[in-house]
Amino acid sequence: MGRFRPNGELIIAGQRIVVDAPIVNWTMSGWDATSKFCIPTETESAPACIPAKDGQVPYGNLPTPYTSLALMAYHASEWNLSSIGVELCNRGDAKKEPTYYSKHGINRPVKACRINNNTILSYDFMPAQYDAMIRLGKALQRVLPNLPAEYPQASPGIQHWGTLPTSTTHSYAGYIGHYHLTNQKWDPGPFDFKDYCRKLRGAFCYPMFPKPDPKIAADAQPTIPETASDLNAGADDLYKSNEVRADGGFFPVGPWGDHRLWHGGVHLTAPEHTSVFAPFPGRLVAARMGPSTTIGSTNFVLLKHDMTLGKSRVPFYSVYMHLAEEGADSKIGWINSKAYKERVGKAGTVLLLDEPIEAGSLIGRVGKAGPAELSKAQLHLEFFSNTELFGDVVNSPWKLIDGSAGGRFCDSAEINDLIDSDKDGTLSRSELQNFYAGGGGAGTRYLVTYHVSEWTSEPPWSDALRVPKDFKKMPAAEIDAMVAEQITPGLWWNDEVSQHCHLPIDGVVYHYHPVSFVRWFNQMILDAAALGGDAAIDLNDAKEVPPGITDDYGDKDGTSMRSSGEVTEDPCNAKLSLREMVLGFDAPACGP
Repeated sequence: MGRFRPNGELIIAGQRIVVDAPIVNWTMSGWDATSKFCIPTETESAPACIPAKDGQVPYGNLPTPYTSLALMAYHASEWNLSSIGVELCNRGDAKKEPTYYSKHGINRPVKACRINNNTILSYDFMPAQYDAMIRLGKALQRVLPNLPAEYPQASPGIQHWGTLPTSTTHSYAGYIGHYHLTNQKWDPGPFDFKDYCRKLRGAFCYPMFPKPDPKIAADAQPTIPETASDLNAGADDLYKSNEVRADGGFFPVGPWGDHRLWHGGVHLTAPEHTSVFAPFPGRLVAARMGPSTTIGSTNFVLLKHDMTLGKSRVPFYSVYMHLAEEGADSKIGWINSKAYKERVGKAGTVLLLDEPIEAGSLIGRVGKAGPAELSKAQLHLEFFSNTELFGDVVNSPWKLIDGSAGGRFCDSAEINDLIDSDKDGTLSRSELQNFYAGGGGAGTRYLVTYHVSEWTSEPPWSDALRVPKDFKKMPAAEIDAMVAEQITPGLWWNDEVSQHCHLPIDGVVYHYHPVSFVRWFNQMILDAAALGGDAAIDLNDAKEVPPGITDDYGDKDGTSMRSSGEVTEDPCNAKLSLREMVLGFDAPACGP
């Protein structure tokens, strides 16, 4: 059946993708899925499988890659068009066939699983199969950016072991089993989607060690603790790094400890070159690396995340600004990636990338930033999203403040009145520092502020600063000079970045306190685990697979693999041209 290689090739949409696994693809085995032959299956008789005069090729003789894009496998019924099928060979029911493997001299372990409340004793998958799935998953992360390493969850961090509502699965993105799609299937049985995704996405962590310590090992990660008390202690230290030790950069106002300007993140102080980590898995979609400017480092990394928390999908972004410049000998993975090296040009240029990043990955080091009198080693950390998150979470602590009408300045009395101690309608540096150092910041940590990002050039900064009374005493020329020196060097959110990163062009997004986000997200997972969501299953409770439930091996006629709509000829098909196929959903509608 071909020859194995240490590094094989997947073929996706006509592209060959090198994978860290010994693969035999169909071009090496002698079998061609697009060949002009009809291959009989176990349930077809030979006379029914006679090729047409010109052979049988789906959609005709289309050039690559259109041929492979036009092919669809029958494996998951209504979800065939939007999914990739992976077959893990396993006999399945160990109660029904207890000696199937042993009589062939194979020592295959058994494992109990509870699917749709049926406790089934199943043959487990072999270590080589789990290893192959991990390698496949890592390869797919590189080439399929919209496939997150997520799994169906019954509650935060707890795998769902039953059939999901159709409304849920049609909007789902991630890894999923057949039993999640229909209660007539139970495969892939005991496969642990949670553990599998954990191995793909890495360990959730803090963005930096809460307490910098020179004794920390060079390869250590600030992983999230396993107890709520330790999780909260680490978060409290990061709050102090901002609210007590920083001179500014508070959330949600006061970029440098002054004015009512919106500030979507926080500044965390730490020794220069302190390691910065990705707290969640994601994709590095934009970055800038170069020498310092008049306000210090404007180097940054933008990560795009697509997470699941219980039944909620959580898509968001994280920004790490004021990173130290990295040299050619950097140990940071994305800087050594082929994509970065191919695109890197003039220092300080914003590069558009799409690199998978595991949680816990080193993504940069703390640099120095700030106006002359406030310059120090610090990290600007920011979390934001295109849509409001956690609105469907019961007893959610998050509270929305809509500041979109106020432009770049906070016009929310709910925020300003907390800090404005002299009630003059402006916020001074001393007012902001006293408020946060005195513990007042605890009242703002779970606000969700909806406003324009500080990283956009529109609305024009000079025009925006001339309007409110905060800058009335500053001459126009000084405002222009301040914008050119302190603001413009850090901007990066433009139309090109918006399009590549799927961000709104106007820059108006929902901002979350990043430390609170990390703390609360992980707290939800710890709380669900404490309720016993991952309780062990007793092997003695296992029974044979109930009647009416099958797996791929038992589905002889393929009824669970295809839907009636997929085998019904669409009259529009005869009118489809190659151009319309390529356009897909953007093609003109089929008319009479």
